[in-house]
Amino acid sequence: MYKSYSAKIVLGVVSAVFALMLALPLSAIAEEDNGDNGETPAELLVDGMDAAADHASDSARKFFKKIIALYPASPEASHARRALASLDHDNDEEERAAIRADEAERTMQYRHAFLISVGDRVFFAEKSATLGGRARSIIGNQARWLKIRPSLKVTIIGRADDGGDRHAAETLSRERAEAVRDLLIKAGLDPARIDVRATGNDDRLARCSTALCRAENRNAEVFINDLRDREPRRSSIQRTQGPKTSMAPSVESGAPSEMPR
Repeated sequence: MYKSYSAKIVLGVVSAVFALMLALPLSAIAEEDNGDNGETPAELLVDGMDAAADHASDSARKFFKKIIALYPASPEASHARRALASLDHDNDEEERAAIRADEAERTMQYRHAFLISVGDRVFFAEKSATLGGRARSIIGNQARWLKIRPSLKVTIIGRADDGGDRHAAETLSRERAEAVRDLLIKAGLDPARIDVRATGNDDRLARCSTALCRAENRNAEVFINDLRDREPRRSSIQRTQGPKTSMAPSVESGAPSEMPR
């Protein structure tokens, strides 16, 4: 009888241990269904959306990826996938904006370096598109500067302020721009890198009535195109009074002379 009673006790203990062993995996599964911290998929989704609204993109991604990993077939997982795709798209837009800003800054640096190193324009005598000796020297230096920077493209902007009608001014400004283009090509610059734009007397750099001041508008400018789209936006220098570039024309000869700074 004693042995029978002992056997019952042992059987009861074994049964209890076995039941406990079965209960432990079930508890782990239940805990897994509620996330590492007991959160439901709906709560995780709310946390992810809050993080995204606060621009904490990395944290939001962690929440959404957790939902997808733990509850792949749930409605919350579908929401999380869409939210992740939206975050990735926004991130691409931010990267593109950063690239555009960097290219704009580099464009301005190139234009400044070009102006300081070799000068960005040459001047002409009144009603003339003939390049003088000094202008030819400047264009040769421009060609050498551009040849070692093959990614840059330029637009040559021709200008005129020589009197006459609008059509005559446009024709003369084009002839000036083409004279510079032809000499750049002769110096070895690829023609595919060069555009020409004639502005006539519509793009005056100096608006005044004196002979010296008006001579500033008889020029052709080599303008480095925007790196973002390779298209010129406007002249690198605009002003409404006297000349302030490093080179200014001589009224008598039309040749450039050094300007005081």
